[in-house]
Amino acid sequence: MPAVALEPVAPPAVAERVALVRAQLEPIRSRSALLDSYRRESLCRLATTDLAVGSAAEVLELAYAMRWLELAPGALAEESTDNLAAEVADE
Repeated sequence: MPAVALEPVAPPAVAERVALVRAQLEPIRSRSALLDSYRRESLCRLATTDLAVGSAAEVLELAYAMRWLELAPGALAEESTDNLAAEVADE
């Protein structure tokens, strides 16, 4: 079985929730500030280890990962997050 087939399927509603969180993270302009925000957020949800499809933890992880890529130096960062967003929406 190919590795792609093992990836969880995310419903479109998850993509919408990720987009909402990403919009809230947009004012963060540096990876350092994003890392600080992520640390604070993770302290609030230490007991939550549920990364089930559509869970709040999964949405936050995806949104922070996408914002991290957006803040990467170079033009490929924006293209990478667009591809990731499309993959999440398509699944």
